[in-house]
Amino acid sequence: MEKAKRFSSEYTMLSIIEYLCLYYRRTPITKYHIMTKISEIKQQRPDRISLILNKLEQNGYIKSIDTPNAKFYLITDKGQDAYLQWIKEFLTFVRMINNEDVD
Repeated sequence: MEKAKRFSSEYTMLSIIEYLCLYYRRTPITKYHIMTKISEIKQQRPDRISLILNKLEQNGYIKSIDTPNAKFYLITDKGQDAYLQWIKEFLTFVRMINNEDVD
């Protein structure tokens, strides 16, 4: 039996922010939705996802909305900006690597 692959908390954070930015910028979603729809993080434990969501919220990248039945999460402007900056830096890095001569 193959061991489940777990990614770093940083990778999980970026995956959550990316998912919220790309698919749910204006629609709040639950932790259950996040855990079942983001294929890259399906192997993460629910308590680890909760810790990551709490860190993202404490730092202003997402906000939570409590209802009687569930807690929902929504990307903030700060989270959107962080994602766009990350993508810009990544693309700059890739372009730089692809344009450099390799000895």
